[in-house]
Amino acid sequence: MRYLLLFTLLSLTACGFHLRGSVQLPPALAEMALRDASPATDILPELRRALKNENIRLSETAPLVLQLKAEQYGKRVLSVDSSGRAQEYGLSYTVRFLLKKEAIQGEDGAVWLTEQAVTESRDLRFDANAVLGTASEEGLLKAEMRRDAVLQILRRLQKAKIHQPVPQSE
Repeated sequence: MRYLLLFTLLSLTACGFHLRGSVQLPPALAEMALRDASPATDILPELRRALKNENIRLSETAPLVLQLKAEQYGKRVLSVDSSGRAQEYGLSYTVRFLLKKEAIQGEDGAVWLTEQAVTESRDLRFDANAVLGTASEEGLLKAEMRRDAVLQILRRLQKAKIHQPVPQSE
């Protein structure tokens, strides 16, 4: 029995298996600034927490900047009943971001990740007899979409490399 367990664990690590949410970010990303272009995005606190969990030091003076450009929620009717009332909705969530190195005295800035969009979607069944329950389920689904979007952002940061120079504004 012990050998079977040992074999299973070794085979899982050999195939590249990682626990959900564990991402190894490159050492070049050890310190960065996190900026929000809009007044306040819902994903910002969760992204800040995830970066700190990955041992990323967040500093406003860091030359490397993770810029959140925009976030957007969407809701559309997927199905209706015979009376024309909505029975199922499709929820969507999109967040746009980029990673860049700010231009510092004498150095040019560089884009590490061009502007990218992460999109998540979920289906929500609507029950007219449990409107309050449906509303709380919608809130839970939105939070789940944000958590999954944070994981996607971290995975993309894992692959970040210098891409192109950023023109300096005069």
